[in-house]
Amino acid sequence: MISSTRYTNNSSAAVKNNNNNDYIIIAKIENATEGLSYNCFNLLSNIIFPASRQNALTICDYISSMKSEINLSDHYRKDVIILLCSLSTFFKHTKPFKEITREDLLSFLGSFRKSESVDPLHKWIGTYNTYRIHLMRFFKWLYSPDIEGSKRPKPSVIQNIPQLKRKEKSIYKPTDLWSITTISYSIVDSSK
Repeated sequence: MISSTRYTNNSSAAVKNNNNNDYIIIAKIENATEGLSYNCFNLLSNIIFPASRQNALTICDYISSMKSEINLSDHYRKDVIILLCSLSTFFKHTKPFKEITREDLLSFLGSFRKSESVDPLHKWIGTYNTYRIHLMRFFKWLYSPDIEGSKRPKPSVIQNIPQLKRKEKSIYKPTDLWSITTISYSIVDSSK
């Protein structure tokens, strides 16, 4: 059901021609973002929807499908919505998701790379790998929505996109670890 407060007060950009399809899509956006911060609803309804109705609808359909397939946490759902909105925005909303090529996807994932001076611990690799996993699941669904989730084949757009390995064995520095002296001192200090 469309929440009149969200729709009429906050989604004026999404309501340009006031037809039934707009209401249906806004209802789908509201369903996909239910329980999440207003930012997710705003991102989908005021930025993605006016620029690419097709991508906004695809995101909503994907979230709806995932809700029925697995028990999505709000955090995971928010991350996926933001990632897919970022993917649409990266291509300036000119490419429907089905037209994205492997090279396009590599370019998008490559945009998260950071230089050694900016990210000496290579934390960007964790972001890259997480987004890679989310995008693999999304594109498997996009190309095979009627197949059970665990049996969906990998489409060519996500073939051979490698998981990256960090150069460090651990992101923790020796100074981050507690020594026996520090632990002993903490125990003695807390007993006072």
